[in-house]
Amino acid sequence: MTRAAFTSSCGDPFILMLCMKMFRERFYDEVDRYYINVNNHSGVPKEVMGELLSRLSQDPKVHIIYHPRGIGNGPPITEMTLVSKEDLIVLIEDDFFIFTPGVVSKHFQTIESDLTDALGSPRGSCGEEITSASAKRYGIDLTGYGDVGVNFWPSGFFCKRKDLLRTDLDFGSHTWAAGEYSKELDHTFKEINHGDTFVWACVQLRHLGLRFHNIPQYHFSPTEPSDQRMGAGNYWGGKSPYWVHGGSLSSGWSGYLSGQTPSVVTDGEKYEIESRVAFWQIALETTEGFNAFRIEYKNGIDGLIERANLDFGRIQSKYNLAMNMMKL
Repeated sequence: MTRAAFTSSCGDPFILMLCMKMFRERFYDEVDRYYINVNNHSGVPKEVMGELLSRLSQDPKVHIIYHPRGIGNGPPITEMTLVSKEDLIVLIEDDFFIFTPGVVSKHFQTIESDLTDALGSPRGSCGEEITSASAKRYGIDLTGYGDVGVNFWPSGFFCKRKDLLRTDLDFGSHTWAAGEYSKELDHTFKEINHGDTFVWACVQLRHLGLRFHNIPQYHFSPTEPSDQRMGAGNYWGGKSPYWVHGGSLSSGWSGYLSGQTPSVVTDGEKYEIESRVAFWQIALETTEGFNAFRIEYKNGIDGLIERANLDFGRIQSKYNLAMNMMKL
């Protein structure tokens, strides 16, 4: 069976080139084609985008779809599904870094061996009625530690392309109105319920009768690196991440690296932003090109640290952990 990877990019050149670095160095031979939908949600300058597209196009395995403005999170997946021809798909957000050779092949082989139809990391990201109705309708166990929920992250999700084509191809957010009956959930909603990106697709895929196998997301925690020391979170039960989801890194350029200041009232909010800063620094320092823009980006990071009064020591600890984890 042929294999493809899909990445939806916000247009941040450093994040995407770090994602590409992982592809080229860690799992290049494990997929046949890499589709990258670049929609410039970040609003990077035209000359920067031109260099980014030029660098991406040099790889013969890469197929680029480009939009000069952001088009949301769902439509890029739809476009890549329709353009691609391969049998198997893995969804990869541009802040999801696969650093362990062999893991992509291993998960694809689970489908190829007919042991399951899809693999993904459980999450909620939806209204309470969606959760309870899905759990009841499909017998989903919501107990346990770590990745729990009735839906799946749209990153590190492995499936057959033909199954995506059996949905209505709406992979974005979705709203169920009060009083609306859902045949997929066998539930009439009492109140308005919202589902984040890919929730509606997950509901449809469950209704189609697919077999699912749960795998970890390894979402980088705001409380890293203390989680590692305590054997909590991503390290609970002796686990060792083989990929990492940086999380919300699209909030950088045109957002927090462009003058906006996040809420950092609580320690948790501050720790979360410090984790993002660590990954923005890693992306900046481990990729090449974009020389003039690189200076602006670095100034944006420094400005955010100052405005939000972030802690250099904690950022450095997160940076060191992530660098060692990704073997950079």
